[in-house]
Amino acid sequence: MSVVSGERVGMPLDADQIRLSLKEVIDPEIGLNIVDLGMVKGVSIDGKKVTITIALTVSGCPLAKTIEKDINRIVGAMQGIENVQIKMTSMSKQELEALGAQLQEMRRKDKGVGKAAGLSAGIDKLDRKGAQKIIAVMSGKGGVGKSYVTSMLAIELRREGYNVGILDADITGPSIAKIFGLSGKPYADESGVVPKESESGIKIISMNLLLDTPETPVIWRGPIINGVIRQLFNDVNWGDLHYLLIDLPPGTGDAPLTVFQSLPVDAVVIVSTPQDLALLIVKKSINMTRQMSVPIAGIVENMSYMICPDCGHKIDMFLESGIEKFANESKIMFLGKLPFDPKINRLADGGELERYSSKETASLARVIREEVARISGVTATPIAWKSSGKK
Repeated sequence: MSVVSGERVGMPLDADQIRLSLKEVIDPEIGLNIVDLGMVKGVSIDGKKVTITIALTVSGCPLAKTIEKDINRIVGAMQGIENVQIKMTSMSKQELEALGAQLQEMRRKDKGVGKAAGLSAGIDKLDRKGAQKIIAVMSGKGGVGKSYVTSMLAIELRREGYNVGILDADITGPSIAKIFGLSGKPYADESGVVPKESESGIKIISMNLLLDTPETPVIWRGPIINGVIRQLFNDVNWGDLHYLLIDLPPGTGDAPLTVFQSLPVDAVVIVSTPQDLALLIVKKSINMTRQMSVPIAGIVENMSYMICPDCGHKIDMFLESGIEKFANESKIMFLGKLPFDPKINRLADGGELERYSSKETASLARVIREEVARISGVTATPIAWKSSGKK
């Protein structure tokens, strides 16, 4: 008796055959098939129509489309099936805890299943590592000054007397170390990797600090990036921080997904420039954070205008922006506008951004701090500010 695509020729199709074929569908993040992961919650057959219910590990997971496509490809090729309907739900807290325990046991026994190091990267939630507040800074597209906003937020919070750290999660295009003039590899002791410190004492970890040369390209696939981001957070001895800022790469790919799934992020700050194109892509970032159930602190409009150095006249950099209107309509807080200032580029290129200050950046830091406190219900207590002088 022959078998074709999981079906015994000449025999009626049944749910067990379909479940067997679904073992060919691999969860792209965890690296195991969806049957063994307990994601297949139901298979029903009505004539030539099959309905399959899948429970995702994360509601609204962006990788759901990949799973759905693979199911359609594999099950749809089986004899006697003309229509495949897929219903997506999400696992309960209890189911996630059970799955997490199952994956940890698999890793411990190292039976060669899955992708070992990152086996439960999408399941395990890491603890806070001593950080009272964790804020992710995100943009829809590149070139909007997201790393500048992250850096200035850290600088202004430090000036207010808070202990601050920055995790540069832009693995393939890191810039935070350059902005703060840091170089050389960090060392590790029994407590973990010791982050570099800026002139004012901001603790920083960035991929560029771990490479042999800053020009070395990082050519990694998603699962490796996921594991590295988790290590940069979990294996670093951050000490006691009031705020840990996470500088995310542009877009809604592997790195933001890993951060939102794995790290206890309190709030997200969205950065955009006053362009319709930027706003269009910002909406994708907002939709992602909402799907991942991460609170949004608000939107910053960067490079909104510049001040003429000769006459002091305000010059709009782009056409009239619709970002503030969009924020109000979407019930998202509009955090403020930041000007384009040529001094910023010169100081950032020289690794001296901590010398920059403005009333706009100071005001922005206060607004974000207050909004994050409102969201989390806890206000951080500042300490006396003191420069460490460390590089």
